[in-house]
Amino acid sequence: MKRVTIFTAFDTALNPYILLFKQALESQGLRVLFWRNFNLNWLIFKGKSCDCIHLHWIQLFFIPPKKNIRFYFFRRLIENRFVKALLDFLCLVDFALTFLFAKLTGKTIIFTVHDLYQFDKKSLRTRLQIEIGRWIVFLFSDAIHAHNHFTRKLIETKYLRKRGIAVIPHGNYIGYYPNQVSKSEARRNLGLPDDAFVYLFLGLLRPYKGLEDLFDAFKKLQESKAWLLVAGRVFGVDSYESKLKKLIRNYSRIKLVPEFIPDESIQIYFNASDIFVLPYKDITTSGAAALALSFGRPILAPCITSFPEVVTPTAGILYDTAKPNALAWALHEAIKQSWSESQIFDYAHQFDWEKVGPKLAALYEYQVHKKAVQ
Repeated sequence: MKRVTIFTAFDTALNPYILLFKQALESQGLRVLFWRNFNLNWLIFKGKSCDCIHLHWIQLFFIPPKKNIRFYFFRRLIENRFVKALLDFLCLVDFALTFLFAKLTGKTIIFTVHDLYQFDKKSLRTRLQIEIGRWIVFLFSDAIHAHNHFTRKLIETKYLRKRGIAVIPHGNYIGYYPNQVSKSEARRNLGLPDDAFVYLFLGLLRPYKGLEDLFDAFKKLQESKAWLLVAGRVFGVDSYESKLKKLIRNYSRIKLVPEFIPDESIQIYFNASDIFVLPYKDITTSGAAALALSFGRPILAPCITSFPEVVTPTAGILYDTAKPNALAWALHEAIKQSWSESQIFDYAHQFDWEKVGPKLAALYEYQVHKKAVQ
């Protein structure tokens, strides 16, 4: 039995992707463990417990201890910009050495690409550290796992990595979240009219996701039955929630819920909606699109990056961002069209983890066999 250690710094409470990923591997007979930090400490003391290393969201940065008076001096010390720069450099060196020694000890290293854009405002030093870390990963991993062909091409052109890239799609969430609430019950729960046409955005509320553009486009709609529902936790920018609330002031048909939506409530939002809107400015892989399909909802998204590979004519609408008022046009077009929920579910089932798992296991098998015969 091959032993795999998955490294991820992502909170599984926010996105169950990594849990479903683990289950898909285990269904193929692999022994899978989670670990947070890929570093020399793990390699020295825990490294013998695995054959394959699978990197996902990587936390390269030094994390200070929780607020506690005992650590006051230590926290003040690491807030010094020169100390922070030194710690960042040491973390990067540790990361690179871990990669080198893991390779020398014969371990197979695979990296799953989730995002290749830096959406949050970061210092030049932090952005540089991220890019150096990515170059290390792309240069020295045995294989790269991309969720779509757009990402593959981006890796080939930006990071000059052309070998060992496997395109295996993002798995769906069918069956993970409860899905028993009817449309009328969901709308009563949210205070929405039964005869409304409801656009939904659900996920972390972040500036790069184009919510301001969505609000502006919705305001142009001359449809009295149209409602816009936006829900999710505001992430990273303290003033962003206030900005969003200001933009929708006096618009009663825009409902903003700026809070974390628990798993059991996800079905209420999706089942209350008619179409899921993703007005992103940039994206590499959209787990939100996979979630919408998992509830049988069509997707309205820009014709950029990986969306054309996911949003087919039977599963939604793509709009050309180069055209004026394209998003407003797409919102209007959505009301006129109809989609089959059963067809969308059929389409989404091609991304079942039962189908994704064997492809991931085959990727491990190939890389391990390749290393054995070299």
